[in-house]
Amino acid sequence: MNRKILIMGGSYFIGKSIAETFSQFGDDVYVLNRGSRPLHDSRIKELVCDREDQEQLKKILDDHHFEVVIDVSATNKKHLQYLIESLHTDRLASFIFISSSAVYDVENLSIPYKVSDPLGENSYWSDYGTNKIEAETYLKTQLTNSQIIILRPPYVYGQNNYAQRESFIFDHLVHHQPIIIPNQGDTLLQFIYTHDLAKICLDLSLKSLDHLSIYNVGNKKPLSIKEWILCLGKAAKQEPIFKEFDYLKHGYAIRDFFPFHDYDNVLEINIDFDETPFIEGAQIAFDWYLKTPIEFKKNVRENEEEIINKYF
Repeated sequence: MNRKILIMGGSYFIGKSIAETFSQFGDDVYVLNRGSRPLHDSRIKELVCDREDQEQLKKILDDHHFEVVIDVSATNKKHLQYLIESLHTDRLASFIFISSSAVYDVENLSIPYKVSDPLGENSYWSDYGTNKIEAETYLKTQLTNSQIIILRPPYVYGQNNYAQRESFIFDHLVHHQPIIIPNQGDTLLQFIYTHDLAKICLDLSLKSLDHLSIYNVGNKKPLSIKEWILCLGKAAKQEPIFKEFDYLKHGYAIRDFFPFHDYDNVLEINIDFDETPFIEGAQIAFDWYLKTPIEFKKNVRENEEEIINKYF
């Protein structure tokens, strides 16, 4: 008998990959979102609803009993509370929450960050991180008859990535534009390919686990900023033009010109999975970039131009 699956926020990037993975496995997949990006996939059923409207959420979920729920779009406690209060949980075997590495108080911890490390405000992510902590804390007290799985990924990459990260670099590469990097580009970044994260969700949903399981999920080996860009260059078959920039000396913030925060985001991975080689995932992401019109942030482009003209 096919399982009935609910994915919150299943129409784009991570959620879309999860929906497709469960559907290909043979599950009966429903996605709930605001309907701004229709899936156009006959295998997947769409429930259109604003999850912040609890009355509407209860009404649309009232006729459904799900075996597995994967919440990709919850960013705070209220999102989870409204959802759990709206669900029929009599058949619910697993609830999977996509949290974030932003829950770690990185200024008071050393890498790699472990699931056993205390959580706290991450100054680089501010409310995003603390809201995820509150959501995790709430979830841990709920659903006593279901298994709760919390996943903390670092940076997710791949096709359909709305965050202008790898696409930002690809755009510079194909147009032979210089890439301004912070200092020598040795800050460490850790990634997970979107399909790998989806497969982890599927594999865990099929297991009998403790009531609460928490995993740091990501590629075992981090990359420096410079290594990351060189890998993207190989995927695009272009040689990067680096411009090393001491941004603090000149009064800039890193996000003025670059798509990551300037701290080592490295987790101790406590789950085994078949890891997609980064270059392979990057090539798929590059193919998606070539087919997808992207409007890049105007202020970042203006800042880049200003920095190049003034300091190089």
